[in-house]
Amino acid sequence: MKNRLLEGPGRVLESIHPKFIVDLVQGVDASRQSTIVPQQQLFRERLTQEIMAQTQLRPWAMSGVLNDNDTLRLGLAEKLASMLDPGHLALTRITQHLTTMQQTSRPASSATPGLQQQYDELIEHFSQRAAWKEKALTQRGLAVQAGNHSEQVFTHWRAGSYNGWSMAGRCYVALEELRWGAFGDACRLANEDVANMLKDNLRVMAADFLAQGINAAPTTRHFYHQWLATPSTPGLMDYKDLLGWLGDWCDAERHPVCWSVTQSWQTVALGMPRLCSATRIATAMVEEIFA
Repeated sequence: MKNRLLEGPGRVLESIHPKFIVDLVQGVDASRQSTIVPQQQLFRERLTQEIMAQTQLRPWAMSGVLNDNDTLRLGLAEKLASMLDPGHLALTRITQHLTTMQQTSRPASSATPGLQQQYDELIEHFSQRAAWKEKALTQRGLAVQAGNHSEQVFTHWRAGSYNGWSMAGRCYVALEELRWGAFGDACRLANEDVANMLKDNLRVMAADFLAQGINAAPTTRHFYHQWLATPSTPGLMDYKDLLGWLGDWCDAERHPVCWSVTQSWQTVALGMPRLCSATRIATAMVEEIFA
């Protein structure tokens, strides 16, 4: 099977693996299940198959087994995390999700035998890894690593690696890449002054890149369709589906700009400005993603 997602729109994206592992641990969230359309579910299944093939773990992904077996699903997440080094944000979120899931399932008499012990072991494992990662990041210099990571991501943007997405979609993808990597680590772990400086610089850079893409000044307003229009490109639906999955955490009321940019199968959120400049879009998305 040709891995079209990972060799196509996802070929340079480093945020795919950490987000996938976090989603795997979290499992099917009942509170969000009603918003998942069949196309999204098919995309998730396809991405799972591609990652299993990429990591040579396909026997783990037998049809339907992962969704029905928590022990197997968590075991796969642990295996993938050992192979792919998901990063500090993912390790932290995995620990948080496991703790919540453990507390939720503890009263249930129907809990799978051994599942509580698995929770205990995984929580200790991932919390230790998160602590070690935080110590290593701090020792290497958070601001320096953030700067290097930012340069890497914007180089990909400048080189056209994100051109399969809309103008605003390219900005969103760049910000997601930064959030899941060293830049996002610095924003969370550094002191407030450093974090604010990083995010201020990010707003300016993202606005400049958006403005260059539309050949206008960062403060020039355009109708939102110009920012959201997806270019005709081979594998168009792959790009749209991957963007929708990356942004599936968005809420139309709390994250109106990110929601409007990523959830193209939905109507544009009421909070999405109909006339907006590159500066306004970049500022809104940085605030929504790095809040």
